[in-house]
Amino acid sequence: MRRQLNTSELDTYDEIKDVVALRGDVVILRDAARLKSLVVSSLMGDLLYVPVGRVALFTAGTARLRINLQPCDVAAGSVVVIPENCFMEVLAVDEAYNAQIVSFSGIEQPFRRWELLKLGGGDFERMLAYVDLLWVVAHSDTCEKATLDGLLTALLADLHSLNAAAEQAQTDSSPTAAKVLTQRFFDLLAESDGRRRSIGDCADRLCVSPNHLSAMVKQETGQTVAQLLNAHTVLQAKVLLLHSGLAVGEISERLGFENPPSFTRFFKREAGVTPREFQQPS
Repeated sequence: MRRQLNTSELDTYDEIKDVVALRGDVVILRDAARLKSLVVSSLMGDLLYVPVGRVALFTAGTARLRINLQPCDVAAGSVVVIPENCFMEVLAVDEAYNAQIVSFSGIEQPFRRWELLKLGGGDFERMLAYVDLLWVVAHSDTCEKATLDGLLTALLADLHSLNAAAEQAQTDSSPTAAKVLTQRFFDLLAESDGRRRSIGDCADRLCVSPNHLSAMVKQETGQTVAQLLNAHTVLQAKVLLLHSGLAVGEISERLGFENPPSFTRFFKREAGVTPREFQQPS
């Protein structure tokens, strides 16, 4: 697993300098297809840690992603909002794929979890207009960084309003009990402090029995709660192993394992290598 491309690295690619704007901790990429041959192809199937917030507006083609263990299929007219500290896999990208992407940190985020919005033409064009204006401001010597942050806040607020309306429409169409409970379960994982959770703990937090939670999640995802909990713990462990600078024993304690050997056994069983082998591949 690797950390998602550091935004400052974009400035090292001469081929895309005309479609990338960097202003403080905000980065605007106007033509993601230009990155496909340089970066995306090398990320296919890889697990990425995305530490910054991101809004991706898909302007052409399709892509299959997995974000925080959940599938995310995108097409032209889709917008994906990803909060900070998410996990993403790029599973497939077709030849026509293109997107405009804004990355940021230090902006108050109205989204608690990642969201996929499938917008109509007028709404999608309005989102693209925000990116156009962000692009202009990012290149202006007279506009303050606060102006850029204000525009980005407005973009996120507009998307949040559209998403709330879509969620209300879904509520009105009576989503299944399994779908509602499964989303609450994934929300609980996303809010985790990183410590390993048990099925019983999750069931208590969601006010259902362990058996009911297991049945509903399996019905909706095809995976058991135990499989998803273990996968989430592995994701947290990989990030800490690669990016925290903590020793294996400290990571074991942070994740809630009884001792380092139990963590090592768990990680070897789930990831196929020991924590140290993952940190220092041959």
